[in-house]
Amino acid sequence: MKTRITFAIIGLLYGFFADVSFAQQRVVVLPFRNMDGAIKYNIWCFELADSLRKGLLSVNPDQKEFVIVDPDSVDLAISELNLDPTNAQYQSDVWTAVENLHADKVVQGNFFLRGERVLLNAYVYSVEYKMSDPENLAKDLYKTPTTYLESVRIMVKKLYPGLK
Repeated sequence: MKTRITFAIIGLLYGFFADVSFAQQRVVVLPFRNMDGAIKYNIWCFELADSLRKGLLSVNPDQKEFVIVDPDSVDLAISELNLDPTNAQYQSDVWTAVENLHADKVVQGNFFLRGERVLLNAYVYSVEYKMSDPENLAKDLYKTPTTYLESVRIMVKKLYPGLK
């Protein structure tokens, strides 16, 4: 009898750890940060995040390699904590929202407008260390104010390997 119970316990533990070891990465795509500060460009924060989320889903449509957290869940988690991406305190407080979403990775970026050029950056962050992946990043992408969304295709290509 003890042998059967032992095997049952071992089987349950094996099943639990096998499930944990093969669990998919949960990825949260956060609104971009407007480093320029001009309020009229705040809409870009959400447009860039939404376009990047859709781009990542297009290369992983079945979400077999990683799961992207639903944007409504992200918005709810951010709003529950009354976080504003344009506020300087957002960068430190957003980690609470990310942890509440049980995410493993975060995709976040920023943009800075100067004259006729937009400088865009996007990063993959580890939730555990709250640090960006030094190899899988899209940095120093320059576009015009009318073509800034074209940078998303490049971001997807550079960030995707860091999400698997």
